[in-house]
Amino acid sequence: MSICVYGRIKRRCINEDLLEGFLADFFSLKSNIIREKDGNSVTYEGLSSQNEVTISFISEKKPPYNVYDSNIIGDEYEYVQLILFDIKKEEASIDKYKKIIEFFIYLKEKINSDILVTSDVHNEICLLEENEIIWSKNVLFV
Repeated sequence: MSICVYGRIKRRCINEDLLEGFLADFFSLKSNIIREKDGNSVTYEGLSSQNEVTISFISEKKPPYNVYDSNIIGDEYEYVQLILFDIKKEEASIDKYKKIIEFFIYLKEKINSDILVTSDVHNEICLLEENEIIWSKNVLFV
């Protein structure tokens, strides 16, 4: 069983090579990332020696599967790309959540798109906009 954290990217602005470079840079990876492609989805492993986190990237989400009912904005949030951090349940921790959110903040600085960060456990966590982070009122670990 696992817990997932999602980065819902508003615009189409990255590809699998760019994402792999951002992951390697942010997580300071010296070993090779294992990448597996399946249609418009790519899975990355090898971010840690224990492989407790798997990352999936969907390069294009299409209607009606690209809409999230957001309490933060009080409306539907449409997104085009999705990054999914899949954490083994027994390895999930506040520190891992924070590191993933820090990655999305780092990614937001590199791309020109809003990112809505959500999870299976906490629903919405935050919305990363141009110059602002809007935190959900329900998140207690920030």
